[in-house]
Amino acid sequence: MKTSYSVTWHDPEGETHVGHLELGATNLRLTESGDRNPIEVGYDELQGVSFRYAENEPQPSLVLYRPGGSYVLTSSVMEAGVVPELVGHLAELRLLASRRAIVVLPLTEGALEHARELAAKGPPFDPAASGLTRHRLLLTSHEAIFEFEAANDGVLEALLGQVDLWAAAAAWRDLIRGPPRLAEVAYAWERMEPTDLAIGLGL
Repeated sequence: MKTSYSVTWHDPEGETHVGHLELGATNLRLTESGDRNPIEVGYDELQGVSFRYAENEPQPSLVLYRPGGSYVLTSSVMEAGVVPELVGHLAELRLLASRRAIVVLPLTEGALEHARELAAKGPPFDPAASGLTRHRLLLTSHEAIFEFEAANDGVLEALLGQVDLWAAAAAWRDLIRGPPRLAEVAYAWERMEPTDLAIGLGL
């Protein structure tokens, strides 16, 4: 599939620009003709995408919704099928833009049962209100492994900043034999579910 398209777009302020849309690994780039300072939008910033059909536009527009305002993309040179294909590609890339981290806490000898008791009480925060999309605690005889998954970096950074506090908490103090460390995800696989991005016929 192509990763660069000639487009006209309207920015959140309503101004019109002509240039190119490029799809990268983690973000999209809008570059105005003759401008060396492109606009970059991370896929994790997108709140949704949709079609918009306007009476005075021969082609459907692609609307990119983001917190700072929407970008409306049109092009008289878009061949048939490009906009639907672009929506599907953005949806796939946005799913892959979620943020994951695995934090490993080394446990002292014989601390497993006590760690299980602490785990049964749940985390020291409300997962539903934290912004996480997934959270698990795995235990081995020598480690407590915290797995976090969030939709954006800000949520994850805020929670990871508390890990040292958890390790120093009175309930865990006697169980931890060293500082927490981040584990590298060397391989991962999951079945992608259908995207929940909004694809409609209007705003």
